Amino acid sequence: MLHNQGVSITDSELDKLKNIPGVKFDLPINDQTYPSFVGLVGRPKTRGPKAGVYIFTHLATGSKYVGSSNSLSRRLDQYFSSSPLIKETGLLLPLIKKDGFSSFSLEIFVMPPELSKDYYYLFLEQYHLLYKDFDLNTQRIVNFRVNQGTTVYMYDLKGEILYYSSTSLNQLRAHLGLHHATCTKCIKEGTSYVDFFKITDKPIETAQKSEISTLELASLIAEKRALSLKSLSKITSRPLSLKDVDTGEILKFSSITSATAYLK
Repeated sequence: MLHNQGVSITDSELDKLKNIPGVKFDLPINDQTYPSFVGLVGRPKTRGPKAGVYIFTHLATGSKYVGSSNSLSRRLDQYFSSSPLIKETGLLLPLIKKDGFSSFSLEIFVMPPELSKDYYYLFLEQYHLLYKDFDLNTQRIVNFRVNQGTTVYMYDLKGEILYYSSTSLNQLRAHLGLHHATCTKCIKEGTSYVDFFKITDKPIETAQKSEISTLELASLIAEKRALSLKSLSKITSRPLSLKDVDTGEILKFSSITSATAYLK
């Protein structure tokens, strides 16, 4: 199954995944268990999302459902908040609606830092799907999504250094945290990324491959992004006024930043 999708994993890497300790929660999450839950997966819409695998177990039958996400906090929040992004299809959600969350337990496996990239959580999900007790899953083969789209390259602006290449925008986004729309714009319009990188679907044969790791590249991107945002704020800053509709008082500020600081 892995070979057909162009991905692979070593025995030692798989052993590490299998030995990740799971943390079990009785459902629904309550006031007592919520702090531990948030401490494990984080909060939705916060930086540094945690990737991992989650397993719902139906207590009465032992039937299981395994899922995974590069942001466990966001994905699990979709279940608990009845998000429209989670449609009531398949076998799990109708059963939750029928029996309630109290009829299930939840076990969560958070990827450690050394296994948080390269879709490792998908390997662990696929490993679980080999077992027949995961009979609430209707799809038995995980889509690794690494071969969707065209090859993408990240160079310096002059095209002399190749920092990174991937087989798809999805893989680029997963490894480096770049937004899909941003990458697409850079490719289509030829614009730079944070005034330092060139993202393209065209290979440059004369470029020399950089020796920095993906982790080091992510750190470099964060550094250049911060500098770009700082520079942009200086360019786009403009004075503005706020008027109190009750008193008519007008307050003047040098920038949006100073106005938001005043308004807290």
